[in-house]
Amino acid sequence: MGAEETRHDLWLKRINTWIGILGGSVASIAGAYNFLPSFFPPAPGDIAAVVREQGGAPVPRAHVELLTSQNVLLGTAETDRDGRYVKKDLEPGSYILKVSRAAFEPQVAKVSVASKKTTDLELVLRFRSRAQAPPSPQAASTSQAQGNAIRSAVEETGAAWIKNLGKPGR
Repeated sequence: MGAEETRHDLWLKRINTWIGILGGSVASIAGAYNFLPSFFPPAPGDIAAVVREQGGAPVPRAHVELLTSQNVLLGTAETDRDGRYVKKDLEPGSYILKVSRAAFEPQVAKVSVASKKTTDLELVLRFRSRAQAPPSPQAASTSQAQGNAIRSAVEETGAAWIKNLGKPGR
């Protein structure tokens, strides 16, 4: 009987050892799971936007600015010919999307990006009325420079009377 008790004791020791190994492994895995977010950042997400005009037609070559929620510019791009804009691999969080195109009122949207998800967005641009449309800075400076060049050329040729054209009382 003594030999059987020894075998029995041997089996109990083996079982206890395996229980200890399995228990330690489970505890290690649970501990690693609790620290997982600090070791591995969350997976990135994406933004997929479509820019359309009020009639539903896509707006190609619209200027798109992507900013953080603190208004820090992350990048610029243009929509493709179908009015699509895609930005991949963004950290989860809040962003600002600014879209503009000549003849349209600019549009601003707040976007929330989630881990491993694509945030779909549709932006509708409204036509700008002619009264609201400011002249582009480039066009204004070009016409002003052309006017000054012509005026200077005429004055140099001896037409001094042109200097007084814009003055009241003459």
